[in-house]
Amino acid sequence: MKKSLIAIAATLFLSFGANAATEGVEYQILPEAAQFNAPNQVVKIYSINCPFCYKYEKAGIPNEKLLPAGSTLDQFHITSKPPFGVEKSTALAIAKEIKGDKVFKQLKDKYYDQYHVKKVKFKDADSTIAFTLDTLGMSRAEFDKYAQDPKVKQLMTKWDQGVEVAKIQGVPAITVNGKYLINTKSIRSMDMLKELIAELSAK
Repeated sequence: MKKSLIAIAATLFLSFGANAATEGVEYQILPEAAQFNAPNQVVKIYSINCPFCYKYEKAGIPNEKLLPAGSTLDQFHITSKPPFGVEKSTALAIAKEIKGDKVFKQLKDKYYDQYHVKKVKFKDADSTIAFTLDTLGMSRAEFDKYAQDPKVKQLMTKWDQGVEVAKIQGVPAITVNGKYLINTKSIRSMDMLKELIAELSAK
């Protein structure tokens, strides 16, 4: 289901053109329980544990070049996908809130490489956290302290707004305005994705 969107990074030949998107085909309206507050925003919901999420990351899908003027891009790492989704989300949230975007990207890339390229799986929660400490530049005691930081906990709560979305068609999931879920299996090109995002953003 996800492979069709990965291929669009290299196949930019099909376009939406003047045709309007069809609900139930190119997108669906999220049920109220899965909607979240994200005006003028495209959100990718993902998990380090997901092989398709890794492929999307490598292909740069979605990216800021696909956004209409006035929209922003965010990404929510959910805790619900095992193994050790909570520990990975906690480490990523600490990286982003305490160390900044540069360290966040470094840690995310390091996790992806370990899990999907080197095929090394963590044996327990402690080893999942220990793997992050050099990149974060902190001790385990500091990690545990920052894990309780209100900013870190708030970010993880925000990210887990994507859990209900992920139940619908898995991850990665791409949403627009916290209301519309793109049916990724229907997308055939970057141009089509860009035009669909623009149409849904204007709704």
